[in-house]
Amino acid sequence: MSFLSPEFAYLALAFFPIYWLLSTRPTAQKLFLLIASYSLYATWSYKTALFLAAYSSVVWLLGIWVRTGLNPSKKMKLSISFIFALSLLLMTKYYEFFRELLIQLLSQIGLTFFLPAIDVIVPVGISFFTFQAITYLFWEYQAKVKVSFLDLLLYLSFWPTLFAGPIIRAKDFHAQLYSQNFGKPIESPKAIYFIFLGLFQKMVLATWLANHYVDAVFKYPEEFFAVDTLNGILAYTLQIFFDFSGYTLIVTGFGLLLGFTLPLNFAQPYLSHNLREFWQRWHISLSSFIRDFIYIPLGGNRRGFAWSQVNILIAMLISGIWHGAGLGFLLWGVIHGLGLVGSNLLHRFIPLRLPIFCGQILTFLFVAFAWVFFKASSTENALRLLERLVAPLGDFNLSWLYLWIFTLVFFLLSKYANWLERQIVIWMTRLNLWLLIPILCLIGYIIIELSPEGIPSFIYYQF
Repeated sequence: MSFLSPEFAYLALAFFPIYWLLSTRPTAQKLFLLIASYSLYATWSYKTALFLAAYSSVVWLLGIWVRTGLNPSKKMKLSISFIFALSLLLMTKYYEFFRELLIQLLSQIGLTFFLPAIDVIVPVGISFFTFQAITYLFWEYQAKVKVSFLDLLLYLSFWPTLFAGPIIRAKDFHAQLYSQNFGKPIESPKAIYFIFLGLFQKMVLATWLANHYVDAVFKYPEEFFAVDTLNGILAYTLQIFFDFSGYTLIVTGFGLLLGFTLPLNFAQPYLSHNLREFWQRWHISLSSFIRDFIYIPLGGNRRGFAWSQVNILIAMLISGIWHGAGLGFLLWGVIHGLGLVGSNLLHRFIPLRLPIFCGQILTFLFVAFAWVFFKASSTENALRLLERLVAPLGDFNLSWLYLWIFTLVFFLLSKYANWLERQIVIWMTRLNLWLLIPILCLIGYIIIELSPEGIPSFIYYQF
C-alpha cells in the first residue's frame, strides 16, 4: 500500500488517534505500532513480511552473540554477523545480475559455466532495513547494549522508514524510543507542513516533469532534437529530487506525528558548489552510512592522499551498485567517483578559485549528465540519448520556456527554503485551528486536482 493511496489516508486517520491514546501505556503502544508496520508491509506481500520477521529474529540473536558469546574475537563475530546481514540482500537483489555476468564473461574465453537461476521476490526496502541492521549490530559491538526483541522488531519494521529510508541509526532510534516524546506528536505544524509539501513535490511537480519532459525522451531518444533531449535531462534531474525529497518530507512528517525525529536526508543539494558538498547534501543518511561503514573502514584518508582516492572510488562504486543490479547504476557510481577524485586532484595540484556561481553551475551540470546513466534502461539507451545532444536544435516551443522558468524559480526558492519553512511553520502555529483545518483541506483538494489519475510510485521504492 502506497503512502499516496486513499486507503492509506483513511487508515492513517484511524491509526493516529488510537496510537496517541495509547501514549500512557508504552508497551501497548509499541505493539500497536509494530502490528501496524507489519500489516502495512504485508499489503505488498505477506511472504516479505514473514521474511522480515525471520530476518529480524536472526539479527537480534546475532546482536546477543556479538555482545556476549564465548568467542573471544569480537571483530570476527561482528564480521560474521555483517556477512549474514548482507548475504540475503546480495542473494535476492544481485544474484541474477552476477550470475548472468559471470556466464557471459566465461563464454568469451570459451568456458561453459552453469549456475541455477533463482526466482525470488525482492522484498521492498531490503536495502534500507539491511543497512539499519548493520548499524544495530555495530552498536551492539561498540556499546554492548541490551535491546529487547520487541524493540529490534520495531526498529527494522518502523513503517515511515521501512520502504525507502531515510536510514536511521539503531542508537538514535533506541534513544527516541525511550525519550519523553515517544508516542506523542512533536512539532505538529512542521509535520503537517512537511507532509503537504512532500505530497505537492511528488504528486504534482515530479509527475508533471515525468509526463511532459522525461519519460518519452528517455524511452525514445532518437525521436527528439537536441534541446528536447537537454530538457529531458534537466527535467529528470529535478524530478528525482522532487520524488525522493517529497517522499522523505512525507515520512519525516509522519515520524514527527509518531514522536520521532528522522535524520535529515536533503539539504538543497543542487545549490552545492562542488561534488563533495553535493554528497554532503544529497541522500545524507546513505552518504553518511557509506562514509562510516565503507570509506573509513577501508582506511579513509589515513594512508595518504593516493589511497584515499582509491577508497573514494570504491565507496562510490558501491554506492552505485547499492541502487540496483545494473551496469547503469555501476557506471553512475564510477562517474561520481571519478568526479570526486578529479576534483580532489585539481584542488591539490591546480588550486583554481572559481566564482561561487560557476562552481554551482558546473556541479549541477555534472550531476545532471550523470543521472542519464542512472535513469536510462540500459547503457546503450544512455549513450543514444547523449548522442542526440549534437542533433539539430529543433523548433522553439513554449514547453521549453515553461521548464526554464520553472527551473529558475526552483533555484530561487531553494536559496530561501529554510527561511520559508520557518515562516510558514510560525504562521501555522499562530493560526486558529478552526481556520487551519479548512485551509489544509483546500490545499489537499488542489493537490489532488493537479495530480494525474492513479497512484504514482516513488522512484526509490525499487531500491
